[in-house]
Amino acid sequence: MNPENPAPGITVDGTGLLCVTLLLLLRKRIDGARPGTVIHVIATDPAAPLDLPAWCHSSPPKPGRTWRRGGR
Repeated sequence: MNPENPAPGITVDGTGLLCVTLLLLLRKRIDGARPGTVIHVIATDPAAPLDLPAWCHSSPPKPGRTWRRGGR
């Protein structure tokens, strides 16, 4: 395991979903996540590279939760 890219604890597969649907699914899936849980999001919507970071910045993290862009 690479400390810069730890293994995900939750994977949200948004393949084929529009960002609005993906964001609703993402919110539902991470609601009970423990602090430090790594979330891996798979998105095919061309708007995802813009929408996901905007959503992260507009959704304040809960205590112990931070947003970080990673992956490939």
